[in-house]
Amino acid sequence: MATWRVQSLARLKVSGEGVSGSAADEQRVESRALVSWRFDRTTAGALKGAGQVDSFTVRTSFDNSKGTMLPTMPALLLLDAVMDSALVRVTTRPPLANECDRPEAGAAALARELLVRIPNGILAGERWKDSTVTLVCRNGVPMTVYSTVISTLEKLDDRQLVLRRELVTRLEGKGGSAFRSLELAGTATGSQRVEIAAAGGTVERLEGTSTLTMQATERTPGNAARTQQIVQKVEVRAERVR
Repeated sequence: MATWRVQSLARLKVSGEGVSGSAADEQRVESRALVSWRFDRTTAGALKGAGQVDSFTVRTSFDNSKGTMLPTMPALLLLDAVMDSALVRVTTRPPLANECDRPEAGAAALARELLVRIPNGILAGERWKDSTVTLVCRNGVPMTVYSTVISTLEKLDDRQLVLRRELVTRLEGKGGSAFRSLELAGTATGSQRVEIAAAGGTVERLEGTSTLTMQATERTPGNAARTQQIVQKVEVRAERVR
């Protein structure tokens, strides 16, 4: 079983109607974890894996003025994964009954960053595309996320593979109640550089950045709709622990 140290730093800025004072300042959310994965190849050729997330912590600038690292998951999070020629799927074990605003969902997302699909027989300079549709929930609002990743194998030798990945994401969702409804819509773009050991196909290092721009529209009876814009810039880094 291989282990990685994974870190994600998100910087958020909110603007628009009803935003003033400290709410308009840039906010930071930093997530860290130790992630472990082990994979075996099935008779059908797919990879079936088991993993875990340990020491998952989140530090935010808006709910903790001292910036102290706060644990959000007291125990190990166990994961299962399947990766084949068409998809990558990660689930918690046991599955969460409700993923909305659960820290386990954030921890699983960090672990998923380490699962990189490479088609059989790919050559240096060639490209391939992966597309997925997933459901997530943020602040009580269910959202559909459409993701596309275009990967290019920039380098291939006896020692390592180097991938350049371009990410495009679109999301949309609606939620709320009869007295207050909320609509979310956004797009994100980003890139990643991934170094993979040629011998075992294990990610050695991953670095990436992305920018999400999202519109949030709130509607209440008898009032005009209020719209805010959220811009989120994310840096992700992962490195294998020897």
